[in-house]
Amino acid sequence: SKLIAGKIIPAIATTTAAVVGLVCLELYKIIQGHRKLELYKNGFLNLALPFFGFSEPIAAPKHKYYDNEWTLWDRFEVKGVQSNGEEMTLKQFLGYFKDEHKLEITMLSQGVSMLYSFFMPAAKLKERLEQPMTEIVSKVSRKKLGKHVKALVFELCCNDETDEDVEVPYVRYTIR
Repeated sequence: SKLIAGKIIPAIATTTAAVVGLVCLELYKIIQGHRKLELYKNGFLNLALPFFGFSEPIAAPKHKYYDNEWTLWDRFEVKGVQSNGEEMTLKQFLGYFKDEHKLEITMLSQGVSMLYSFFMPAAKLKERLEQPMTEIVSKVSRKKLGKHVKALVFELCCNDETDEDVEVPYVRYTIR
């Protein structure tokens, strides 16, 4: 076992040093402010062969709603606490997207919990519309939000003004 460990530990240190070196090269490009994706490289190495391979990363696929282009790196930023100190209700949240983005939310979920849908029973909908978003999340998921939770991630299904389904980025809903 000492013989095997004696061979593995130097290999781990060597591989780690090589990876850190490659990461530093890419970090210099970020610090220098390069914006062209073609200047960056993905590095692959196997010191046992020896093999060093490089490839250019591909851009994230672009989606569009109205004239807004977005990728998987984009998101909607919504401040849950309003200027008066109160948290946004579901009704206000739906209204925000209608007014600001001209999108009608048809379904709203957080993780595996469905918070809102257009086919929800009227009594349940009426109750939820006036509740703060965090209260709905706690009630539906049956989990209390800890003090450490600063933001929630919501997934949306939306329709545009012509009632067509549109794909939109997720929502980062800041609560603290």
